[in-house]
Amino acid sequence: MTTDRTPPPHRPSLPTGRRRALPPRRPCDRCERQYRACLLVLLAAALACVPYLAGRSAYDAQMRTVREQSASRHQITVQSTGDTYGALSRSGTRTAPVRWTDGQGLSHTDFADVPSDTARGERVRIWVNAAGEPARPPLERGSAVETGWFTGAATAAVLVLVFLGVRAAVAVAYDRRRYAHWAAQWEIVEPQWSKRLPT
Repeated sequence: MTTDRTPPPHRPSLPTGRRRALPPRRPCDRCERQYRACLLVLLAAALACVPYLAGRSAYDAQMRTVREQSASRHQITVQSTGDTYGALSRSGTRTAPVRWTDGQGLSHTDFADVPSDTARGERVRIWVNAAGEPARPPLERGSAVETGWFTGAATAAVLVLVFLGVRAAVAVAYDRRRYAHWAAQWEIVEPQWSKRLPT
């Protein structure tokens, strides 16, 4: 009994040091790839400057409000004439009726935000505006910083969403071109294939 010792057929190996050839691409594929690369570059450039400019503008606008309120509002001492009521605010205050006398000796009564544990008859400090009416405390610089950061982050998110939307629209447009091209080619090829099919 003999065994077949025929060596297996030689399979040519790819040359080393060379990259495999990329699959063939249509012109519209290359064009779409270039469009996507351009969009990505534009997104990177926009993210580098637009959120900062938007956040800086919001911060400057808020700081103008901070300076205006700080200049026009001041604190006075008033007497609570009733119990506090209403929902507790983030700063721990509630509304209460108060009474005070201004520098001209005129008595005023109004409603103001006072500490939630203020008792009837207790004297507290409240903020008033330039007209002498109770007002909220003036905004602080921290509020302007938060507004700037929030505006910058929201702007960056909007830019990313716009990029994704434009990228999807470009893909849809190129897909339509591909489908139209395939349909035109099929109209040419289909009659030739139909003739070869057995009847």
